[in-house]
Formats: sequence, structure tokens, C-alpha cells
Amino acid sequence: MLETRLDENTKTETSASRLQQAQRALAAAEWEERKERQQFNALETQEQQLCFELKLARTTENPPAALPAVQAAQRQVDSLSRKREQFARQKAYQGELVRTARQRLDAARRTYDDLQRRALELQNIIRREERTVAQWQQQIKDTEQQLARWERMLAEGQARLEQGRWEYAELAGLHWKSS
Repeated sequence: MLETRLDENTKTETSASRLQQAQRALAAAEWEERKERQQFNALETQEQQLCFELKLARTTENPPAALPAVQAAQRQVDSLSRKREQFARQKAYQGELVRTARQRLDAARRTYDDLQRRALELQNIIRREERTVAQWQQQIKDTEQQLARWERMLAEGQARLEQGRWEYAELAGLHWKSS
């Protein structure tokens, strides 16, 4: 019974630590996602600014002079587009990490809750068994007391029987031999 209690306590502690680990992993993933989202927003702003500058450079009256600026802006826009795609992939990957962490967290919570429920059930079973043992011990004590009373009554009855036999033998004129 004690081994069961220790085993249940160990499972509860392990489940609680797994729950805390999952919560920490989820918080870290959410923090990373926020950081990546901020960087992504900064890149989008930068890309919009470059697109505006590119349109402005294309609409100027001196296109050959603006050609290097347009090409540089175009390269920056292309670079930002690649970064945007990379961030989108990272965001998808982090989203998967967050989902996985949440699933693990939910599983750890369910396990922890199940173990807590089982621990309460075991505590109730232990209390019931302790009450049952106490009742049986009380019955044993009562039975032992009754047995002691009956033994006293038996001893008194045997003594009276012995006395009665002795008196009978005296009356009958026999020599009584005590058994």
C-alpha cells in the first residue's frame, strides 16, 4: 500500500514537472513568435518604403539617371521578398512548434489531472480501509474481552462444579479425588 502511495506521488511529481516544462516551452515559442512577427513587420514596412521609392524613381523625368537607383531598389525589394518568404517559413515552423507545445501542455495537464484524481481516489480508499481495520480491531478487542469474561465464568463454573462434586461425595460417603 505504501509502495502504491509512493509510486502515485512520484507520478504526480513527474507529471507536474512535465506540465511545467511544457508551459515553459510554450512561453518560449510564443516569445520567439512575437519577436519574429516584429521583425517581419519591420521588413514589410521597409519593403513598402522601397516599393514607394522604386515607383517614385520610375516616374521621374530622367529615367537613365535613375536606373542605378531603380536597380538597387529592385534588388533590395527582391532581397526583402526572400526574407519575407524565409520569415513566413519560420513563422509556419514556429506555429507548428507552438501547436506541438500546446498539445504537450494539454496532455501533461490531462495526465496531471488524472493523477490528481487517482490520488484522491486512493486517499478515499485508504481512509475507508483504515476505518475498516479500526472496526475489525475494535471487534477483536470486544471479542477478547468477551472471551475473558467467559473464561472467568467458566473458571467460576468449574470451581462450583468441583465444589458440588466434593459436597456430593461427602454426602454419599465417598472419598473425593480432585481431577
